[in-house]
Amino acid sequence: MTTCRLRNLKFKSLSVYVLSIEHFPRIRVIWDLEKTSQDLRYLKFFVDRGESADSLQQISGAIAHDALREYVDETPILSDNTKTYYYRVRAVEFLGETPVQTFYSEPSTWEGNLDLVGLYVVEEHLFALRYVYGVPAFIYKKIRDGAYCPNCFDPILKRVTKSNCKVCFGTGMLGGYYPAIPVWMSFEPDPKITQVAEFGLRDVSQTDVQFVNYPLLSPDDVILEVKQGKFWKVSSVRYPQKNRTTMLQFLRLNQIDRSDVEYSINIPDEARRKMVKELEERELEREF
Repeated sequence: MTTCRLRNLKFKSLSVYVLSIEHFPRIRVIWDLEKTSQDLRYLKFFVDRGESADSLQQISGAIAHDALREYVDETPILSDNTKTYYYRVRAVEFLGETPVQTFYSEPSTWEGNLDLVGLYVVEEHLFALRYVYGVPAFIYKKIRDGAYCPNCFDPILKRVTKSNCKVCFGTGMLGGYYPAIPVWMSFEPDPKITQVAEFGLRDVSQTDVQFVNYPLLSPDDVILEVKQGKFWKVSSVRYPQKNRTTMLQFLRLNQIDRSDVEYSINIPDEARRKMVKELEERELEREF
């Protein structure tokens, strides 16, 4: 029978910032705990990293509780300026060699965290998108780190050789996209005619979207408009910020042709039915 010694252990802060980008990419992760009188001798820290807060994997070895509470990541790929990494620190209590419980920090990037005003803006938009005018969607973040596709990527030419590969969906990376993230977004009405928008001239195969700050989207990420079953690809993004931290995202999307391989991406059916039902129930409510 295992016995846990620690109770209510909390992270006080997590700071992530870029040390260098060019010849020797490095990102520094620093953390601290809330003051406690508990015995921390059996505690070890581990650092996780991912391209989204839902795809984090361990990148560090065990860091002792009495060591310097920081880690320098020397393995990121920062040459791609659309890439953002999320970091999280896990505090794991061990009984001998057996982990008995884990405490997590909040995932963070080098952008930092929003202050109270920024959080208010995000929460107001979250409410409006979910309960007023948004519609359900799935976000598929493009995989930019990891193994290349064994089916279509040519290691000599360094490019994809098949446009209809169902292993990587034309991305060249094994799996192509991370699993769907359910969200609520505000889509512009379906474009029927060419019109001028704030991004410039918009043609009939494009639309614009308003969204909150997570997950951060980049060009070539894919979005499924759930009820209509339309797939869109992100063309460009604007990020309204406060203190250089993203609050909202304004997207320009290109519609994906129904003959393209992206329509083979897996769609979580149960989550899809649940979100459509929630939208239809909201539409029946009298607002005035």
